[in-house]
Amino acid sequence: MFNLILPAIVSFILGIILIPYLIRFSEKNHSFVDIAKGDELKIHKKPISLFGGLGMFVSMVFGVALLFDPSATTVILGALPVFILGYWDDFKWKHVTTIRPLFKFFLLIVSCLASALILLFFGISFNFIPISIIPLFFSFCMIFILINAVNYQDGIDGLAGSLVFISILGFSVVGFFIQSEFILTISLISLASIAAFLIFNLFPAKIFMGDSGAYALGFLLSAIAITIVKPYNLLTIFGIIFIIGLPLFDGVFTNVRRIMSGKSIFLGDRSHFYDKLMKGGFSVWKTLFICCFIQIFSVIIGIFLLIYA
Repeated sequence: MFNLILPAIVSFILGIILIPYLIRFSEKNHSFVDIAKGDELKIHKKPISLFGGLGMFVSMVFGVALLFDPSATTVILGALPVFILGYWDDFKWKHVTTIRPLFKFFLLIVSCLASALILLFFGISFNFIPISIIPLFFSFCMIFILINAVNYQDGIDGLAGSLVFISILGFSVVGFFIQSEFILTISLISLASIAAFLIFNLFPAKIFMGDSGAYALGFLLSAIAITIVKPYNLLTIFGIIFIIGLPLFDGVFTNVRRIMSGKSIFLGDRSHFYDKLMKGGFSVWKTLFICCFIQIFSVIIGIFLLIYA
């Protein structure tokens, strides 16, 4: 177990060293900050660094590099296409008014398919129906859905990172019970990197994860979930759904709501679950607490489903 804990410690230490540097760098170079002016979806008042995703990803890469583990390296390689797209999105399409929805949708499809192909090439696929190219299609769908689900939750300080942290903690418990070194490896390093990021992202945030961070975390959830699925076993599917929890539930509801109201699913709004809590008078901290409480409850259900699947 120590050989898994050491890389996690290194990832955490690197994160808490690297992220403050990235914050200071962004303060001197305003091309790398999120500016709220001119975008009604932005609720922060001052420019905030968008390098959180980079900080998390780099700390994960160094943690994985210490292991010389092919499976863990595969996950890092698989994350690259969606991470790079998110990074481009952060610094080229920072405001909803500059986004070209159909072009972005096309790039999302291409990057998610590339990530799914990388996983498949190294033997990781969604084998619920292990026939022909069906696992590849399911892997693609899982990645596409979860990177967007996590991104939807990145609307208030600390929320997306906290929810993903709870989900990955749940997956690590499952990995321990089913004795999966792969799940434990990826989970521990991811938890360490997210924890380092959250130190600077909790209210009032000094740095945002950006789309690059949201896409990377969504991919990590996908990669872990894909390895848990058993052929023709619906219980594993339900277990994964509950461990992913609030990001998935809110993401599905958000898209259904937008379609039913005739709005584009590609353009954001301020009608997510956490938005409604804040409009109801809850503070950022109380909203975060309520969402995390729901997430913990959902993850516990998912853990039991997966352990007994």
